[in-house]
Amino acid sequence: MKIIISVILIIFAVFSLAGAEDKYKLDDIVIRPVNYSFESLSGSQIRKENVNSPVEVLDRVAGVDLRNRGPFGIQSDLSLNGSTYEQVGILIDGVNVNDPQTGHHNLDIPLTQYDLEKIEIDKTGVGSLYGNGAFAGSVNFIVKKPVKKSLNIDTLFGEHALFGQSFSLSLPQESFSTRVSFDHKIAKAARPNTDFEYKTASFYIDKDLAQTNINALFGYQKKDFGADSFYSNLFPEEEEHTETVFTKLGHTSDFSLGKLKDNLFFRKHRDKFILRRNNPTSVNYHTTYLSGIDSELEIPARLADFVFGVNIAEDQINSTNLGKHSRFHQAGSFGIVPKLGDKFTADLRFRADNYQQWGDEETYSAGLGYDLIKERLKVNGSFGHSFRIPTFTELYYSDAANKGNPELKPEKSDNFRIGFDYAQNILELGLDGFLRKGHNLIDWTRATTADPWQATNLGKVDFWGVEFKSKLKTNLKFKYASFDKAAFSYNYMLADKNTGGFLSKYALDILKHRYLLEIFSGFLGLEANFQLSYNQRYYGETYFVGNLYLGKKIHYRDYIFEPFVKIDNFSNAKYTEISGVLQPGRWIQSGLKFEW
Repeated sequence: MKIIISVILIIFAVFSLAGAEDKYKLDDIVIRPVNYSFESLSGSQIRKENVNSPVEVLDRVAGVDLRNRGPFGIQSDLSLNGSTYEQVGILIDGVNVNDPQTGHHNLDIPLTQYDLEKIEIDKTGVGSLYGNGAFAGSVNFIVKKPVKKSLNIDTLFGEHALFGQSFSLSLPQESFSTRVSFDHKIAKAARPNTDFEYKTASFYIDKDLAQTNINALFGYQKKDFGADSFYSNLFPEEEEHTETVFTKLGHTSDFSLGKLKDNLFFRKHRDKFILRRNNPTSVNYHTTYLSGIDSELEIPARLADFVFGVNIAEDQINSTNLGKHSRFHQAGSFGIVPKLGDKFTADLRFRADNYQQWGDEETYSAGLGYDLIKERLKVNGSFGHSFRIPTFTELYYSDAANKGNPELKPEKSDNFRIGFDYAQNILELGLDGFLRKGHNLIDWTRATTADPWQATNLGKVDFWGVEFKSKLKTNLKFKYASFDKAAFSYNYMLADKNTGGFLSKYALDILKHRYLLEIFSGFLGLEANFQLSYNQRYYGETYFVGNLYLGKKIHYRDYIFEPFVKIDNFSNAKYTEISGVLQPGRWIQSGLKFEW
């Protein structure tokens, strides 16, 4: 392991020195897996979805199960193709920000929707790219570089004393640009003990220097919320307060032989958890620190493109319940994208990670694609091996409802996928089949409902399923109406476990069937967005959930005003996405958007 990292560091040093005097602008190289289950949501798409937070837009993606504990993204667990919330790598600009305390905080993302260039979703195990955590896939929040002067201001009102305001100001210059953004929302309880308030602020700086770009990001988020039965139905009056600080300094240099990218990062997360809201003595405090550096060297060549990577990081926790712990981690990676002509695409990846407690872990992946009909019909497939180490909560947590296990081993998976993609003019179609073979899966289990949950390694559990998705872009215009586009998807998943005799808290509670329909249209000058989903969980619960948005854009000189009305869960469905945590019923909201 140390030899691998040393060799890669030498390569970095040699190429950095070789390029020190070069003045050469290299076109963007695409050295990422191209034959995997991948989707991308642009910043403009995210805004058009009219969601309340960047996290909520993930619920509109096929194969994604966003399991909300509270509304407005106050706390959500993310599942990809039947994974647990711990098995998805969450990244900001390629930096892994998975919380080492618990994956329940992975989606505490201190960014607003104005800050995003796009969100990339990989729904196949990509441990060879991102290491620990990307067990079943990854979600990468990519920050936008300001390119034009703009100001956005939104105001929101609604039932349950909902009030929100947000703004973003971008000020680009010829070689220097900045952006500042802020988002705040507060509401009383839609049901008992579910009141919330959160604030998000971010600041971004970008500077171009000849063939070098330097950027800095600072993000802050604070959440305060009632947590009715969030973690156990034995304690319905839980309360939680979290604070997240994330800062990153990024650097990119182009030279004649390739491109060098570096990220120096730091994340601090503070969690105050009250088991009984009316009993302030039952309080836990957890503070985690994640810091490190990522470096990646991309080298294009005549027969193939190459990428070398190094990651050095440390996780720390200081907790009244879990104690004080730290773990140092280092990794080296290598990737190759052969150039096989017009019809074939291929990619190979290997990564070696080393942890103090568990030693070496190797991950690898391979993908192959073939154009059956050029630029229309493609078949592709992939294989990948991934792993995940336990969180500090899984190892050390202890209270009346949950017991950790310091003897846990890393969980591992082998991921297989084959898919077909078709695109022509206004129509896009996709069909995927996947199999994830899990080994030593980590889950919270118990024998009866009266027992506390215990963290344990399960035996072998296989997850398999199919995904169909379609998009129709018509842009039809009529006298009083328009039909812009529609999207439909269907997902089917099953879990086949070789162990039994227990209740599973997370690993086996998958979304078995999901139908998702979304329509963007208009009438009488109004913009309309309609979204409906049918869901059936592995243990039998079924529910329909629908959302509706109506807005009217008013143009005045360089300004755009948009009054709007939106209804979340317009069918007033009673349902849970996490057992025992009832979701809000119909929620009517209105507001005004301003853009310059």
